Amino acid sequence: MSTSSGQKAGAAGERMLKVLREVLDLTGRAARRRYEPSFWTPRPDSPFGADLSNTEVDVHGQPWGPDEPTMAFEMARLSILLIDDSLTSIDKLLAPPFPPLPMYGQEVLARSVLESAGFAFWLMDPQITVRQRVARTYLHFWEAAATAVKNANVVGSTQDITGAQAHLASILRRVDGLGLGHGKNNGKTTIGGEQLPSKTARVTAVLADKVRGGHKIVYSVYSGVAHGEMTGIMSRRLDPPASGMQPVMTITPRQLLGNVELAAAAFGQLQDRLCRGGMGSSPLEVANQLWEHNVGRRLHAIRSRLV
Repeated sequence: MSTSSGQKAGAAGERMLKVLREVLDLTGRAARRRYEPSFWTPRPDSPFGADLSNTEVDVHGQPWGPDEPTMAFEMARLSILLIDDSLTSIDKLLAPPFPPLPMYGQEVLARSVLESAGFAFWLMDPQITVRQRVARTYLHFWEAAATAVKNANVVGSTQDITGAQAHLASILRRVDGLGLGHGKNNGKTTIGGEQLPSKTARVTAVLADKVRGGHKIVYSVYSGVAHGEMTGIMSRRLDPPASGMQPVMTITPRQLLGNVELAAAAFGQLQDRLCRGGMGSSPLEVANQLWEHNVGRRLHAIRSRLV
């Protein structure tokens, strides 16, 4: 490659990265708006508003009130915080000077966005009942407590183990006290008839209506990178070596685009679900449409140059 061609390719690469960083900035700013407390007061006539005014009672006849479903809202809000943090981190990895450009860190962070959005997307499904939403919330509490018991049994003292077991038992007592009940189905814990889906299933659900095919494979590669598996690590293109030089691993423009595009798509799907379920001012907020237009226009411009 001549010096002139190399300079042109370098300039094109920097333009692409600038646009990708604009996408990340737009999406991060949208996430921060969705983290504001005012966004998390659902419209009274919405599915989430109905959750807060539920008429459920516990085994003692005491009303649930708004506290139980509010815990789900708080979990989803924390997912938004993590999404914003991961988007900001990806942006920093794309900051100049170029080269070099990290090959794997972006995928680990993009995977974090997908998983955070997938969890909140599953939890905040507006088509499920308040009992299902609260059951899903307690499944998360149960999972964290069960993991604490497992860890205490490996590295903890007798006091640590006893404390972790007592905490897990208290969660299950609360579940039964609410009238949800818990049990086992094919070896997996159920609460109120709900089970924790796999991370892959949650990511597939959040991307299914937005990304046409291949997202299961992409998520598998991302997980392989995060876990240090050779299938993920070797997914990067091996550049043909110049004369007398060693071959190097590199990330392609299309892979760079895919990292940012999938992260933005996952946030967009979650944002849409939250608004349609009752958060924000309306199911079709102008802010959503502006974000989708501005992000979509930039991503389309990059895709058109890569064809």
